[in-house]
Amino acid sequence: MRLTRCGVNRSCHRRSSNESFKEMILTRQQSIRTAMSRAAFTASIVLIGMSSAGAQQTPAKPPVVEGDWVRTDTNGSGSFDGLTKTYKPASLTPAAQALMANGGGRGGRGGGGRGGQTTEPAQAHVVGQPYVTGSQTCRFSGAAQLGMEYDSEGFHLVMNKNEAVFLQERGATRHVYLDGRALPTPDVRRPTGSGYSIGHFEGDTLVVETADMTPGSVTAGGYRSQDSHVIQKYIPSADGQHLVLKFIWSDPKIYVTPHEYEYTFDRMAPGSYALETFCDATDPLWGQSIVPPPQQ
Repeated sequence: MRLTRCGVNRSCHRRSSNESFKEMILTRQQSIRTAMSRAAFTASIVLIGMSSAGAQQTPAKPPVVEGDWVRTDTNGSGSFDGLTKTYKPASLTPAAQALMANGGGRGGRGGGGRGGQTTEPAQAHVVGQPYVTGSQTCRFSGAAQLGMEYDSEGFHLVMNKNEAVFLQERGATRHVYLDGRALPTPDVRRPTGSGYSIGHFEGDTLVVETADMTPGSVTAGGYRSQDSHVIQKYIPSADGQHLVLKFIWSDPKIYVTPHEYEYTFDRMAPGSYALETFCDATDPLWGQSIVPPPQQ
């Protein structure tokens, strides 16, 4: 019987042992590399998951102009005609000047006062004597719709992608459409105190265009008609804590050049809100005022 080479040569067994050892080392190295690859893959999945979770936990940034605002500029403080004295007066056409001279621009700030159409006293009143100043109560300009301009009270602004809604302490509201629609022609709807408004954003600035308003006076000696247009720009500060509201009125029948002025607002502190104005519509004294007594 013929023996194989390995059967008579011990070196064959030594070689076999060396080869087995090398294979074992290679196998272990491969296992280590595989384990490291799996660990790296797992770590990357965890990081991706953490990034996704962080992205999901970060809420979308709301429009900077949204929220509660209170007017803070001092223009007109202390007197009802202070706005006209402080701002650059409106540059009116001769026709508009004649209209204003004949009383056509009356109606209060933004086309109406707090209690609707005011009633002028027939004669001077003695000190302390009450007299009726408004023909309607618990309304702004005789209607529940928000006026175009603001006095000292705050306002709240909420919005979604299609609409912005302004609310004031008196309960009046104003709607601004953000869905890309155009202004309607004047013959399709009845003019209102706040007109019909559309808007869009330019960065963080909300730009609102309004037309189809009822006739009335405008801050700083201006006037508006159903054909007038106004652009309002709500411009927030970089930190979102302050707001400039710029008005640009245009109407070739009324203004020689566009009539511009602005208000300033501060964001209300967290947790604060605009209080609703109290009014008892059954109390006739709500629509009265008194001649102030002499100041000492």
